Amino acid sequence: MQWYYTENGKQQGPVELVQLIALAREGRLKPEDLVWNASMGSQWAAASSVTDLFPPPAPAAPPSVGAPMAAEANPEWSDTATFTSASANRDLMAHARTALDGHWGLAIGGLLIYGLIMVALASIPILGQVVGFVISGPLVVGLMLFSMKLSRQAPAEIGQLFEGFKQFGNAFVAFLLIMLLVLAWSLPALVVGIGVAAYVVVGAIKNHTPDIGLMLVLILLVIAAVIPAVIARYRYSQTYFILNDFPGVGPMAAIQRSTQMMAGNKWKLFCLQCRFIGWALLCIPTLGLGLLWLAPYMLVSMASFYDDVKASGQ
Repeated sequence: MQWYYTENGKQQGPVELVQLIALAREGRLKPEDLVWNASMGSQWAAASSVTDLFPPPAPAAPPSVGAPMAAEANPEWSDTATFTSASANRDLMAHARTALDGHWGLAIGGLLIYGLIMVALASIPILGQVVGFVISGPLVVGLMLFSMKLSRQAPAEIGQLFEGFKQFGNAFVAFLLIMLLVLAWSLPALVVGIGVAAYVVVGAIKNHTPDIGLMLVLILLVIAAVIPAVIARYRYSQTYFILNDFPGVGPMAAIQRSTQMMAGNKWKLFCLQCRFIGWALLCIPTLGLGLLWLAPYMLVSMASFYDDVKASGQ
């Protein structure tokens, strides 16, 4: 359902509920501002009357010895919160298109700069690849910030791509930890894959025809072994968004928060990403030029998904 709201006395909208919540979190929508949707007839209401739009004030609590740094630095952080994405994937994509309207040039330019940096570094033997590995974390954090700003219709600038370098240590360690964690979950697939390769090689050396039934079973085992690594990627997928929203959070705490947020939401994110497969196929006749529009569309949709999930736990 689409909403309209007032900002500085002027009517704004329409926006989806997830964007309205994001505006409230950013302080652009105040409790006394008016909001309206089609179910309200002709009457506008104060934004404060909309359920869950503004989180209730947290009761004051005495500081506890040994409390986690993340909880102290970020009052919105709750280890007991549960998260459930409330918006349909088609609505998240519609919100992304609305947010990008009038900003496609900026979004494409930002993605081009990011891509050119990574391609340029990858083309430099050894040194460029080392530098690319070291700065990948900060660049991804900056890219996610840029996407979040576009999704929230907040001022977005190319310079935000480099904001991740302001928390270089956290961004790099988060990138390294995610890579190692996903690698650990990939070990079963690696072991099974080596076994399949060894079976094929030994059969070729001995001029034995591989057993088709056994080969099929081995291939299915490889696919099954890959699944934990794929799930792990979805589990940690919100880490870079969290580092932007909670600057005081360390990399491991951000990964844990992502795990908490994605419990029960991994399948929905997978389905959201699958909705772009058709668009990706349509990019083939354009020799890849269509990806200039598809990549920002996907990233802003992912940022909308993050805001939607995050809002459900506050």
